[in-house]
Amino acid sequence: MQSIWLRSAKDKEVRKAEVMRYRVAFEELKEILEQHYMKRDAVRDYSHGWEYKQVAVNEYNAVLDDILNLIDLNHKD
Repeated sequence: MQSIWLRSAKDKEVRKAEVMRYRVAFEELKEILEQHYMKRDAVRDYSHGWEYKQVAVNEYNAVLDDILNLIDLNHKD
């Protein structure tokens, strides 16, 4: 589990139990994200401004990875 879920907790075991109650919802959300928000491919059209398009693709993919890692309660830091 990511330590960010436990960061503000005084009693980490109680907080972990609270977060684990949402396991099913997180698993459903992960499935939805993986089915409907797939990673985007690199830009192959090198016309004017392609760099900005590639940056947008990279940021989109990074955010998607961050969200998937956050909701994966089995993921280690």
